[in-house]
Order: sequence, then structure tokens, then C-alpha cells
Amino acid sequence: MTRQAYFYIVPDEKDVNRFKYETVKTADTCHEFKSTAVNKPFYVTNWTSEEPLIRLPLDDFLENQKAKYFLVIKNDSILYQYTDKKIRSYNPVPSFSISKSFVSACLGIALKEGHIKSINDLVKDYLPELNYHENFNTLTINHLLNQKSGLKMRVPNVADAYYGKVENVLPTLVFHAKPGEFFEYMNINYTLLGLIIERTTKQDLHTYFSNHIWSKIGTCDSSIWGYDYKTHHTRAIGAFAGSAQDYAKFGILYMNGGKWNGEQLIDSSWVKASTAPVNSLGEDVGYNNSWFIGEEELGDYMALGMYRQQIYINPKHKVVIVSLMKFNKENLDLRWWEILRQITMQSNKI
Repeated sequence: MTRQAYFYIVPDEKDVNRFKYETVKTADTCHEFKSTAVNKPFYVTNWTSEEPLIRLPLDDFLENQKAKYFLVIKNDSILYQYTDKKIRSYNPVPSFSISKSFVSACLGIALKEGHIKSINDLVKDYLPELNYHENFNTLTINHLLNQKSGLKMRVPNVADAYYGKVENVLPTLVFHAKPGEFFEYMNINYTLLGLIIERTTKQDLHTYFSNHIWSKIGTCDSSIWGYDYKTHHTRAIGAFAGSAQDYAKFGILYMNGGKWNGEQLIDSSWVKASTAPVNSLGEDVGYNNSWFIGEEELGDYMALGMYRQQIYINPKHKVVIVSLMKFNKENLDLRWWEILRQITMQSNKI
């Protein structure tokens, strides 16, 4: 296990300053959101079962929950924007597992371009080193994508994927179930997806992502992605950092079916399939191709990172909300779907 893992076994917001990274190219032309004057403040209620039913201004709620940035966008206009008062200058903000949705988007593009034939292909067809366990004979890309690989969570694997040599993961994987047997959220699944994308496209993941998405959606602010310079791989497990407004643009891209300013960047069928209530394994488990899926009648979904980094998308109301939080254990148990839906509904009355 890499030495850094002993000191930094749990990722945090300081990792962007501790480890090596590559710059992710932004757009040549920055897209500026319009600002809309808001006559009524936003409020939240009933955000936890442990609090009485009270009404709190959104500013106060976010300050209490140690938010760094919070952004509400509707119809390409900023209705609400919060920045922690302690922040004096911009630094890219880690998104943690939000980057899994970036990996998923890249996979959809690689499929469309013919680099990958099907999500039902065997993983070992693209990573032939995976030949030392019988379960590799049935493990598909779809199993990785929808967190049903059957792989066991092992600290050495995660440590190599996040801090060490990414390729060290390949000969040391262990199964504790057959692929497809049950859902278990595993970071290492997306490390393998990242390797598949890099090998088939012959590009680093961050370069492929920038060329096909990030540089084409009007991104403005400096963005970075953790990089393993020893085995030359982007850290698909996470380690991406950017700005709230640029994260929102990725959300808007999905809300618009993969299209930005008339250009189809991600195939619309991939976006539709990835955000449907039932995933490509035919299951309704609230998770589909890296996206967390809300209520079917509401049609909402989100990309989610470990400290409640969120890109919430509500296509019916044309709302995208980005929250970037500091570590705060209380945040993990809050009723975030309800909070974000409350804000969405209030945006219709402002």
C-alpha cells in the first residue's frame, strides 16, 4: 500500500494541494450565467428528523451546515448564490465522486465513437490482465457502471487508485460475490472504467473529458484532475476539482439531453438511459450509470460526492443546484432530496 495512504486514508478537500494533478482545459469562450433579481428569499424546513418543524432562511441553513458554495440556476439564470464568508480567493473545489458521472459521460461518448462496442462486453476483453479469477469470465462493463461487480472493498486497492500506482490495482482484485449478485457501491469499479476508456481511446481520461465535454460547455475557471505520473493514468476514482458554476454547466448539459448550444456532445439516448428510474441491468435501485435517481414522477436526479458535493438536476422545472460542502458529519444524514426539491419549487415563485 502506498505510503501516503497511511496518513491520508480518507480523502478530503486538502488533497488537491497534496498530490499531483493535471490541468483540465476549459473553454476558449467562457459562458456567463445571467443574474436574476430575486424578490423573495429561499427557506428550508424539515431538513432532519431530529429538528422540530421550523423555517430557516437558506443563508442561515448553509452557514450552519458549513457550506462552501451553493448555487441555484433556473433557465440559465442564477437565482441564488452562496459563498462561505471565509473564502477570499478561488481555488478549485474537490467534487469527490461527482467525477464518476464524468467517467460515465466519457463512456457514453466512447461507445458512440466505436471505441467500446457495448456495455455488456466483458471487462477482460479490454483489460486482459484480469484473467486470474473465474468471475472475470462474467464481469461486464455494465456491472462496473452500475456497482454490481462483486469486487471486495480493499484498502490497498483504493489507496493505489487514489494515491499510488493505478495499475497496481489490476493484479490484486478480490471478489466476495459473483458479478450481478447484489448492489454495492465500490470506488474501484470506476478506476477500472477509467482504464478501459484510456486504453480504448488512447488518451488520458482528463484529456478525453476535456476535449469532448469540459472545453465545450463554456467552462471558465481553472480545473484539475488527480494524475498518476508513474503509470500515467488519470485518477478516475475521484480527485477532480473545479468551480460551482462550471459544475452547474455539466448539470445543464445533462438536463438538455447532452446538448450544449445546439451541439450534441453526449448522445441523447445515453443521457436518457443513464437518468431513467430503471438502469441498464433492469433494476430500480435509485442508481443508474453513476447517477442517483430521485422519484419517477418528479424526474429528478443528481451526481453525488462523499461530503454532499451535489449536482442536482430537475428537468421538469429547468433547475440545476450545486452544493459544495465542507466535511460535516451532520450533512450526511440530512434530507437532501427534500431540501433540494423545496428550493426547486420556491424557484417557480420568485
